[in-house]
Amino acid sequence: MKPASPRVYWYLLPVAAIVALDEWLKYRGLQRLPDEGSLVDPGLLSFAIHKNWGVAFDIPFRLEFIILVSILIGIGLLHIAYKNRLLHPDITLATGLIILGALGNLYDRVMYGFTVDYLILFGRSAINLSDLVIVGGVVLLLLSSRRTKKHKQIHPDEPVH
Repeated sequence: MKPASPRVYWYLLPVAAIVALDEWLKYRGLQRLPDEGSLVDPGLLSFAIHKNWGVAFDIPFRLEFIILVSILIGIGLLHIAYKNRLLHPDITLATGLIILGALGNLYDRVMYGFTVDYLILFGRSAINLSDLVIVGGVVLLLLSSRRTKKHKQIHPDEPVH
């Protein structure tokens, strides 16, 4: 199998720009958007500030624990990206997306003590662009892993990396 082109890393540049845009939107949102609790009729999509003091779905954890676990998961994802960079660049891209999105939310936790969400869906769920980047990376990782598994079933004699 031919090694992957290093061009896969260039795909991460626009994603990094999206995460940077997300940080700018969070900063501006904290200055100008109302608190989500003040929304009278939120509808399908509203723009308001939700301060997520916990992890996904506002599950409460201490900030120090969240930061430590985020760093450990990031190190694990970097290892996966490096290990798969030549034979499975799609896995490297997927882990890169997850890492970049997580860095955006980690920046919030360090700077503000919470993650800033500003897109309120259905008056209940609060997300930001970094969350969407993470979800995109997870979906790509699942699809890539599935393709890799099918490839191994078709070509069982190839070495595993």
